[in-house]
Amino acid sequence: MNLTENEEIKKILMQCSLSTKVTAKTLFNNLFTSPFSTLHDQVFDLIDDNTKLRKALAAPRGIGKTTIARTKAMKGILFREYRFIVYVSNSATSAEMQTENMKRELLSNQLIKKLFGNIKTSDYEALDETFSKLAWVAFGNTFVLPRGAGQQVRGLNWAGFRPELVIIDDLEDKDTVKNPDQRAKLKEWFHSDLMKTENKYGKPAEFIYIDTIKHEDSLLQNLLDASDWESIRLSICDEKYNSLDPNYMTTEEIKQEVQEHREKGIIDLFYMERMNLPISTEDAVFKSEYFKYFCDEGEFLRVYNGETETLVRTKNLITVVIVDPAKTVQLHSAESAVVVISVDRESHHIFVRDIISEKVRPDALYDNMFDAVTRYNARILAVEVTSLHAFISQPIENQMRVRGIYPFYLELNAVGKKADRVASMAPNYRLGYMYHNKDNCGQLESQLVSFPRSKLWDVMDATAYINKVMDELSYYFDPPDSDNDDSEVEFEELDNDDTLIFEGII
Repeated sequence: MNLTENEEIKKILMQCSLSTKVTAKTLFNNLFTSPFSTLHDQVFDLIDDNTKLRKALAAPRGIGKTTIARTKAMKGILFREYRFIVYVSNSATSAEMQTENMKRELLSNQLIKKLFGNIKTSDYEALDETFSKLAWVAFGNTFVLPRGAGQQVRGLNWAGFRPELVIIDDLEDKDTVKNPDQRAKLKEWFHSDLMKTENKYGKPAEFIYIDTIKHEDSLLQNLLDASDWESIRLSICDEKYNSLDPNYMTTEEIKQEVQEHREKGIIDLFYMERMNLPISTEDAVFKSEYFKYFCDEGEFLRVYNGETETLVRTKNLITVVIVDPAKTVQLHSAESAVVVISVDRESHHIFVRDIISEKVRPDALYDNMFDAVTRYNARILAVEVTSLHAFISQPIENQMRVRGIYPFYLELNAVGKKADRVASMAPNYRLGYMYHNKDNCGQLESQLVSFPRSKLWDVMDATAYINKVMDELSYYFDPPDSDNDDSEVEFEELDNDDTLIFEGII
């Protein structure tokens, strides 16, 4: 009995023809042994979107992006969707290996043989086509050609057909992408040669680019920014290191890997390969090697300094809650940041103790800021009011009275560009003043290492205001061997007079 005559099988094959995801789980379940996550769903949705012909996907390492790319090509072969497929990788050897894997899977998969027959058998009589490692023809219908970066692709033509599907998988080499001349050379080849292989007068080619970002000026990053490419950027976790694909890595495994990268001073590699955040380690303003850490134990802060640890009493610190509201009347339409920072002027340490960043309505934002004031016994509440003064200051001061919470309220007016404000923190990091809570500063670090190309700015912008707060209150570090321990005296008047102007606080 011909299996394809079975009505139930016909329905299943119809679903496969419409979906690479269904094809993967139905015809190639030996390649996909784990459940798909929402990350995979986003990949499948984009590569199967027939309304888009140029698609770029920045996918984290290890989620099976190459196997998905091969499955897209094999589906096209089985259902005769394309007559000419070009598979491109960073080298000819790599591209040939992937097309050989495709050939081997199509030849050895018993289900494929039963449903579609032998791919060596031509759909056309007396047609003897090539079937080698360098190139091969499936069913006498689809020509599959592997190509490495920089190889000849001009004038590609098979039996009157130009390339109809071009899969670009892992094109950029991790080492050569560091060289600006090599980056420029690859981009020129990509745009002037590879992108010109399609038939301008016939069926337009479909280009699918799948890779992991390896440099802030990489070709992939350029395509993600290009208006004529549909693109998605995927991360294995959110900025708090919570897993977005527990089937691949759990939150615990991710946090362990983050800690290992921190200890080795290569946290930037984690952001690049796992979160697809483009950075340049050579000229980055904020480098991962600048990040120092502490553990917040409530009464004490356990500060890590290489091989040694020191304890700092939190009651001796001046704590500030800095709020950077979304710059819109509808606060819930963009991220608002609440950052808790404590300053120890004797040890010259600035501790970033807690971070809350989310899209919230005003009532939730008030809850977040006043909960932080209460939890950390903050003396100062500093809020950026630029462009939103009428919508921010009066409600906050009103809430202070309603809630019976009276920190010293400081209005922050943004001066200059946000990028300059964030960059002003760089000396604090280079001089070793800044310390991050190792449990909750992922959002801050991911924004800093991506600066000035960060996708989000809210957390690092709020953190940067600590310099302005200290300046406004004339609060400076003690000189060496100073026995000044009067922080309690300096601020005890805040509880009684919130209009006090700080003068002469040294």
